[in-house]
Amino acid sequence: MKKIIFTYLIFLAIISCDDSPPSAYSQKETIKSEKTVSTIKEKPLKKTQIPKHINNSNVKSKLIKYGQINKENNVLIKTKFGDIHINLYDDTPLHRANFIMLAKKKFFDSTLFYRVINNFMIQGGNSDKDNVFQKMAKIGFYRVPSEISPNHIHKRGALAMAVKEQYYKDPSKKDLSSSPYNFFIVQKGPISDKYMDKLEIRYKMKISKKNRSIYKKYGGNPHLDNEYTVFGEVVRGMKVVDEISLLRTDGKDRPLKNVYLTVKVF
Repeated sequence: MKKIIFTYLIFLAIISCDDSPPSAYSQKETIKSEKTVSTIKEKPLKKTQIPKHINNSNVKSKLIKYGQINKENNVLIKTKFGDIHINLYDDTPLHRANFIMLAKKKFFDSTLFYRVINNFMIQGGNSDKDNVFQKMAKIGFYRVPSEISPNHIHKRGALAMAVKEQYYKDPSKKDLSSSPYNFFIVQKGPISDKYMDKLEIRYKMKISKKNRSIYKKYGGNPHLDNEYTVFGEVVRGMKVVDEISLLRTDGKDRPLKNVYLTVKVF
């Protein structure tokens, strides 16, 4: 029964609209709080040690502490189509630490690119396998506090984390904290001023002159800016991203053939 429910939640979260926002799976986000004993001093974290049972109350302190010890910025997403080399930003420390932590925990190694939309983005970091849910339970159900920055936009190759989709139906419930497990890579190529003019009208937004020049030269999705935390970018391997984006998908944008991935830190 648990597998059936979990599988239902997974497919419920995959959106079919071509320019609809990347969203996280619906997940139970409350777990039993950790017991603390005041007479025992907390042992220093080792570089490879993973914080246990992160929740929304301790997520910031745990990720800051982990990031201070694990300072890597480069990760490699390996797929059957090739490798995607990514550099993570220092000025998004919570998201960097979270991604490094999950990679070292080998969480991503059982996941796949489960939502693929050509000329938009590819989204990964989850799966309908039972062991993925078990890994989540061991790490914790939590949100990563937003680190949205005007310096990091959704240009082609940008790496960002998904957020809850519910607030698009009810803006009063807007929550820009990130899913810790679901990420996406922007794939869309160069766009014109005319296209950006239409985006500004449709999404009631303003694209700066500086950002327009970037989107015209490299491509991207301006309407996602200020909605998701961009915390890294592809430095090599966009051909792999493009190849994955071209895969045949079902009605929910899931590739007909699974594209599994692993993430290595280096």
